[in-house]
Amino acid sequence: MLRFFLLLMLPLFVLAMDPMKVMYVTYNLKEREFKAGVEAVRKSMEAQKLKVLRTLTISDAIRARGNQAFRNYYVVFGCEFEGMDRVLLKAPALSNVVPCSVAVYEEGGRVKATVVNHSIFLTRYRANLTLSERRAVSDVYRRLHSALAKISTNRPIVPQIPPLKEDLVYEEVVEGIDFETFKTLYKTSLDGVNMNILDIMDVRRESPKFSIFLACNLSYGEAILKDIPQFGTLAPCRVYLYEKNGKVATGYINIPFLLKTYGKHLSKENAEIFKRADQDIKQALKETKGE
Repeated sequence: MLRFFLLLMLPLFVLAMDPMKVMYVTYNLKEREFKAGVEAVRKSMEAQKLKVLRTLTISDAIRARGNQAFRNYYVVFGCEFEGMDRVLLKAPALSNVVPCSVAVYEEGGRVKATVVNHSIFLTRYRANLTLSERRAVSDVYRRLHSALAKISTNRPIVPQIPPLKEDLVYEEVVEGIDFETFKTLYKTSLDGVNMNILDIMDVRRESPKFSIFLACNLSYGEAILKDIPQFGTLAPCRVYLYEKNGKVATGYINIPFLLKTYGKHLSKENAEIFKRADQDIKQALKETKGE
């Protein structure tokens, strides 16, 4: 009876929690020197057979724009795994958690490493996946948390919450244009609204094809990461596109959901930046469709 009562109360408990503590898991690194901390993250991930694809030197780029006071901030990007293409075709929203991003930054005199709570996405879209596919994603994050725990002074618990009702991504299906043409035009349009494409990950090259644009707008990032350093776990911004029943589907993180989630942690100005980012991507999509 007690267990049943606790299960009933769990959704209320989660809603009462600080969403920042639900959405993210943060480690305090043993290493006190920033670049040494980044290197420790990279080496520990690779020791767990989590390949690092690249390191985004975000603070270097922001300082080159003139903001010398911006905190030390890098993002370690990686965690590809066998079968990732099948998982993403079934649950494209998971492109926000695989590949993974580890935000490494200075705060309060410490070097911290934050990862997104992958279970929020996995539980929301679990019905799309087989048990073995869900286990594959969970195993990646089990190894990632193990890698970070080994180089940290704390062992945070990953919050488990009931499946959310909200869609965690915004998605559109586009007709009358082939995948490769759409990909070329969409990249040009995103670059044109300053959602600059750092790279294109062709997750699956044969049909049905699946690609992820890794997008970045330093002006937006400079403002948002100042208020919410944890948000780098979703950086670079992932815009996915894939073949779906002879059409092209594309999507990205549900920004109105983020605004609802972060709420009190955002200044009015930064809330507007989130809205502008949403408008930018939608405008690029309209241009790609010729609207």
